[in-house]
Amino acid sequence: MKIATYESLRAEHAWYIVSDQLQQRNNILAKGITHMERNPAELEMASRLIMLRYHLKMSLRQLTKEIRQYDPATESQTQLHRQWLHVHQLFFLLRQIDAEMTRAAYENDTLRTWVDSLDGRVYRSALVHLN
Repeated sequence: MKIATYESLRAEHAWYIVSDQLQQRNNILAKGITHMERNPAELEMASRLIMLRYHLKMSLRQLTKEIRQYDPATESQTQLHRQWLHVHQLFFLLRQIDAEMTRAAYENDTLRTWVDSLDGRVYRSALVHLN
């Protein structure tokens, strides 16, 4: 029987927050791709967003595979350390996705206008919850 500690609950909550943010970015990318594909002149940007979404999905798949390969008999402090490492890796991925989306929107007026029209709450910072 595994006992939940305050630190393990904090790590679980941080994982939930960053995972939710990554899911929101995935949804935004999907909608952005659809939006950009409507205009034949924007297919190059749509392709760029497709690649970004692919990077997001493959990175998540790899990180999830790595975290699942642990020995359940390991010490709880080691497990807690691995949990936090995973959270920080996910947060780094989130920051990468945000940086690429910002760069793409800066370079493309159609994408920038569309991103600016989104509800600002969708892009709230996960950093506040992770500190």
